[in-house]
Amino acid sequence: MTDKREPIAITGMACRFPGGCRSPDQYWDLLCNPTRVVREVDSERWSSEYYYHPDRGAPGKTYSKSAALLDDVFHFDPEFFGISPREAIQMDPQQRLLLEMTWEALEDAGIPPGRLAGSDCSVYIGISSTDYANSRFDDPSVADGYFMTGNTLSVAANRISYLFDLHGPSMAIDTACSSSLVALHQACMGLWTGQSEASLVGSAHLLLSPFPFIGFSKASMLSESGECRVFDRNANGYVRSEGGAVLLLKPLSRARADGDPVHAVILATGVNTDGHKSALTVPNGSAQQQLLQKVYQDSGIRMDDIAYIEAHGTGTPVGDPIEATAIGTVIGRQRDAANPILIGSVKANIGHLEPASGMAGLLKVVLGLKHRAVPPSVHFHEPNPAIDFRKLNLKVVEKYTPLNGDGRALLMGVNSFGFGGSNAHAVLGEYTRESETGRAPAREWPPLYLSARSPESLKQRARQFMRLLEQPPSLDEAYDLFHTAAFRREAMTHGLIAYGKDHAEIIHQLQQFCADDTGAGLITGEHDTHAGRIAFVYSGNGSQWHGMGRGLMADSVFRDTVAAIDRTFMPLAGWSIAAALEGEADASRLEYTEVAQPL
Repeated sequence: MTDKREPIAITGMACRFPGGCRSPDQYWDLLCNPTRVVREVDSERWSSEYYYHPDRGAPGKTYSKSAALLDDVFHFDPEFFGISPREAIQMDPQQRLLLEMTWEALEDAGIPPGRLAGSDCSVYIGISSTDYANSRFDDPSVADGYFMTGNTLSVAANRISYLFDLHGPSMAIDTACSSSLVALHQACMGLWTGQSEASLVGSAHLLLSPFPFIGFSKASMLSESGECRVFDRNANGYVRSEGGAVLLLKPLSRARADGDPVHAVILATGVNTDGHKSALTVPNGSAQQQLLQKVYQDSGIRMDDIAYIEAHGTGTPVGDPIEATAIGTVIGRQRDAANPILIGSVKANIGHLEPASGMAGLLKVVLGLKHRAVPPSVHFHEPNPAIDFRKLNLKVVEKYTPLNGDGRALLMGVNSFGFGGSNAHAVLGEYTRESETGRAPAREWPPLYLSARSPESLKQRARQFMRLLEQPPSLDEAYDLFHTAAFRREAMTHGLIAYGKDHAEIIHQLQQFCADDTGAGLITGEHDTHAGRIAFVYSGNGSQWHGMGRGLMADSVFRDTVAAIDRTFMPLAGWSIAAALEGEADASRLEYTEVAQPL
């Protein structure tokens, strides 16, 4: 059976990953130029010294105090989202992070959030941690009316739907470490079945309590060395990590029709569950093989066409050989022996984000497709002897590896497994942008329009564009950039318009603004973000006169709109609005009140 489903376009992306990664570009740079992001848990979270003990059997202690953490996870601007400070205090920081990434994903897609209001856009969030709520249970007096909505996992998705006024399915999905890729599967199924026209899918995971460290230590899952040594002889467990990502998905035909950017396309997804096995948390190799076999058979994708598989790869002595055997049996051994399947795992670079790990792997693949390359999986020095790499036709990516694809669009797969037995896999493809047509080359620099919720935020936005313009764009690049800023970003209360003949003049105007100065090429002001659309009314009362709209007919948009109205109006009224505006109507046939304001 071959499933001919339409590809799903990834049109917007936002992320937060360790190492200061607040954008996909920063994430790619970190992956291509690996630096150590694992550190000891700092005192802002809890006392790692108090909870640490090298003896695995020590009650209430963890043998690992290493983690890959985000910076400043408690910072949040509630007023930007219309949330009171009192409610924000009770909100799990994971919810706050999801709101920020959702807004950024929509901006990356060039879609003002208000444009999705009232639509059937769905929201699927992979999430499992309740650290924030658990850390507050020792003092019941801190709970108020916002505590439950602030800490219930379902609201992580529902709050996005509420604040952005989205009416499609909205749900949180918890399948442990496969949560975010299972959420992706559900989002794609909703788009493929026509349940929604767009979908927001993502995940967030923060380490806000020491107790899971203790639990995973007792299960001997964590790395004593503070390294995820994926597929390596010395693999000894994983390092806990935090972060997340949000994607905006649309059917490819809809994304093309809307003129949206497309980062990559999702060609197939699948999920299954291990069922009964030797132990609940031990992976089931047969189930993993069955899932891979079904996804690739149903989608009609040949094994030789897969350029790379992003493995779940946690760096555990038990899990790595099972997964490698599944990939090798289903994909590697079905390929030419001279063309082993490339594999790797982002967990080696940034640790294991648990429910958000699928998003980390997925973004790595999306960026790999865009750059036609695979970054290295670090800490791989000596192959795990329990994995027969040659027989399975597998090759771990040890260095930055460009991919040519033999002229074909690249395809890559992503694995994700939950320790309760829920497995997920997705196949993504490279998207080649079609050549642009229908727009004449830009002849002069357009004005730059920026807006923000507050004067301080507007200055920050201006500084961002100053940095962006330091590398002078071409006129066409500037047109696209400025057009997106003006028409594909939410218009907010405080705004500025900067004019200039080149990038240097625009930068100068922005510098003037940030210095609280103004120049001839700078306009600032506030506007009502709730104002309705413009209407032209020629009432005939007061100082108006016959033919007063004649000058507007020189504007092509106005003229074409009047012509469209005329096609409906003329058969009913017997005269033309366009002719009346241009003063060409037969005045002998029209009473004044018919032209101006019928009584």
